Formats: sequence, C-alpha cells, structure tokens
Amino acid sequence: MDLQVRYRDDMGHERLSAPRALCGLPVEEWPVLHEQRAYRGRKSKVRQWWSSTTKKEVSCRSREHAYAAMFLDRDPRIGYLAAPSLRVEWREGEHAGVVNPAFLARTVEGQQILYLHSPAGREPDDQEWSVARAAAAQAGWQVDVARAPGGQLRRNVYIVSQFRHDEFADESVRAVLLEAFARPLPLSRGADAVDLPPGQGRASSWNLLWAQDLMTDWDEPLTPDSTVWAAGAAV
Repeated sequence: MDLQVRYRDDMGHERLSAPRALCGLPVEEWPVLHEQRAYRGRKSKVRQWWSSTTKKEVSCRSREHAYAAMFLDRDPRIGYLAAPSLRVEWREGEHAGVVNPAFLARTVEGQQILYLHSPAGREPDDQEWSVARAAAAQAGWQVDVARAPGGQLRRNVYIVSQFRHDEFADESVRAVLLEAFARPLPLSRGADAVDLPPGQGRASSWNLLWAQDLMTDWDEPLTPDSTVWAAGAAV
C-alpha cells in the first residue's frame, strides 16, 4: 500500500510526505488542513468546541463530533487536543482513497494519537483502520477512536462542561472546596458552607466535577442536591 500524508506548511501551502518523514514532528500543533465551514446543503452543523486542555477552539463537523471532543477534552491523559492538521491518502493497485482523522492529540507523556471518529456508535470500517494504523506505524503515532458515551453520563458531563473555562478555576478555591468535600455531601450544602462570594462555591464545584477533582454518581441525574466528594476520599 502506498501512503502519503497531506498537510499544510507554515506558509499555507499543501504538502505531501511519506508518514515516516513526519516521525517526531509536532503534527498536532500544525495549522488545520481544512477548516470546517457551513455551506448550503450541508447536512450537519459546524460546531466549535473550546478546549480547556489547549485553551483553543477545536472545529467539529457535527454535534456528535463535538461531544466526542468534549470527552477527549476531559480525559486526564490528554495533554493537547486539536482538529486534524493532516489526512492520509492511500493507493493499492486500482483502489485509492483518503482517511480524515477526527482529532489529533498528544498525551501528557508525549505520545501522539490520531483519532478516528465513531458517530452513533459506528466503528470505523476495516479500510480506515488498516490505512490509519499503517501510517501511524511509520510515523510513530497511535490510533484510537473518539467516542462519546450517551445517556445520563453524556448529559451530566455536558452540564459540568459549561464550567470548564478558566474563570471558574482557582487553585485557592479548589483547596477550600476539596477540604469541604473530604466527606460526601450534597453539592449545594458543601459549596454554600465555604467562605466564598455568593455563587462562586457552586460554580467552582461544577468546575471541579469537570476536572474530576470532585466525584459523583455519574449514572444519576446531576443536580445541586447531588452528593459529591473529593477524588480519593473514603465513600
């Protein structure tokens, strides 16, 4: 199988390289290859996800795609998350095609990951897997699927994602709230009991749930009366 990776250089020109030529290069930080744009007749709506991991917007091609970004953004293993800066073009005999990643990421340990997308639970087909893995083997990347669990977990994570922004994150407030929730308490009771301006305790508690510094029963509807506790606390 002949493999080529298409990407955009710093001058905005598209380039083609063999995957092995990109080994060790910070491809996840390169310019987005093709921006998602709205156009007449498009079946899905372009979404922008502000990543609390990289402090940048990630362009997503649908709502389901944005939910996948949400779960990757919250994953503590991910140190960098971006829309794809490349695509893999392949040819084998008379057959040819392209594989467009959903995201590129880098873990906190420095491993680069090419994420395929699995909308509505559909797995990437065998050809996508084969091409992505072959390119990744040459370039030193890993390949995974960006999934967005549904049900109550998705609804709860979406709620706390509204508080993922930096304005709700404060280290001194974090310490106070982790102490307040050293034992399980209803969120409203613990957040309102600390010496903080009205509303700040609750907003910061939602942020800590997003960051997974506070825990709860994610399978139950999340409300101000939900019981929460500091990660690692005895329950």
